[in-house]
Amino acid sequence: MAEYKQLTLNLPEGIVTGPMNEENFFEWEALIMGHEDTCFEFGVFPAILSFPLDYPLSPPRMRFTCEMFHPNIYPDGRVCISILHAPGNDPMGYESSAERWSPVQSVEKILLSW
Repeated sequence: MAEYKQLTLNLPEGIVTGPMNEENFFEWEALIMGHEDTCFEFGVFPAILSFPLDYPLSPPRMRFTCEMFHPNIYPDGRVCISILHAPGNDPMGYESSAERWSPVQSVEKILLSW
């Protein structure tokens, strides 16, 4: 996956990510360090990214594997942010289509957005 190669050359500070194993590029693990000057500072948060077969046309799913309290994270760890929502219009009317997933989004943007 070209995106993985590009990401490894320029990983954002405080993030480590990549495929869980060499046979399956559709499941990645990530370690995200808590942002400075927040209640998450000094925390290390493991997560899993699951990519659909039609990626990048459809968004991946992201789930934290540790317990945490965050307004964009469900109790089971699933991440709910606009760029992880399927492309198109929001049936609830809260998000514009520009906020939702499109193939120009990236794993880096997802990992920086939580």
